[in-house]
Amino acid sequence: MAPEVSPPTDPADPRASEARWKLAFEANGDGVWDWDVPSGRVEFSDGSKTMLGFPPDAPLQDLRDWSDRVHPDDLAGVMACIEDHLAGRTATYSYEHRLQCADGNWKWVLDRGLLLTRDASGAPLRMLGSHTDITASKTATERADADRRMLEAVLEHAPIGFAVYSAATGLTIYVSARFEQVYGVPRGTLTSVMDFYDDVFADPEERRSFRERVQADIASGDHTRMRWDDVPLTTRGGERRWFTAVSIPVRERHIMVTTVQDVTATHLAAEVLKRQTDHLRERNADLARFNRAATNRELRMVELKQEVNSLLSRLGEPPRYDDHL
Repeated sequence: MAPEVSPPTDPADPRASEARWKLAFEANGDGVWDWDVPSGRVEFSDGSKTMLGFPPDAPLQDLRDWSDRVHPDDLAGVMACIEDHLAGRTATYSYEHRLQCADGNWKWVLDRGLLLTRDASGAPLRMLGSHTDITASKTATERADADRRMLEAVLEHAPIGFAVYSAATGLTIYVSARFEQVYGVPRGTLTSVMDFYDDVFADPEERRSFRERVQADIASGDHTRMRWDDVPLTTRGGERRWFTAVSIPVRERHIMVTTVQDVTATHLAAEVLKRQTDHLRERNADLARFNRAATNRELRMVELKQEVNSLLSRLGEPPRYDDHL
């Protein structure tokens, strides 16, 4: 058995620096690979092998042992990135891709490397690199992305428009299609709070009135004031609308969530109902006046008949009208 060889300790020795580099990666739980470019032979560390579920003595020693396990959807990108580094177009090599494990499952790895030497003609000779298992963080990111896409799909089909903007910069983070439809502007118009009023309100007085009202209400910090009902809007296209808006500050995230709902139909229905109610009230008032006049006439007729009967009685003649009249 060959005697164990300790890594060189002389700081001036390049091998010492390389050994420390390898130890640092392995101590971090990463796998290390050492690629002899001309021959295609690769020395994979025990960590690289066990990361994929292979025993430390597994006979993985060729570039094909790695490339055959790269996910087909990732292979072209990986190879292009390596080629760029070997050609000197990038300072280092770094790429996230999937590798197939011994049991057939896939792991996400962050693959990083550095070309160490070239021959006299500039051809690459040796490249050293590492594999870092990023499956957990990648899975969490993909799950978060899926949740975000699902939420956006729900918001895009909701009858209420939604927008999120930075409380610090006023720039929009998310704006649903419905949000811009309610305000009558093309998709992608509303990108900042600073330009919102000019982008939305065609009428200067409506613009000034709503801007001052919203700024004062938000500055108050009173959540109950951050709802604006039945706001009139003349759109850039000249259409007359009414909307209701609500702003919800999320202070721990330094964002503002705003909703908007088109209440034009409700507003117009309320106006029709008010006109009908006013008309009915006027008719009722006219009817009441007519009834009072008719009642007064009837009372006057009764009084006149009583006066006629009284006069006839004094003349010694019988009454002309019944007593009950």
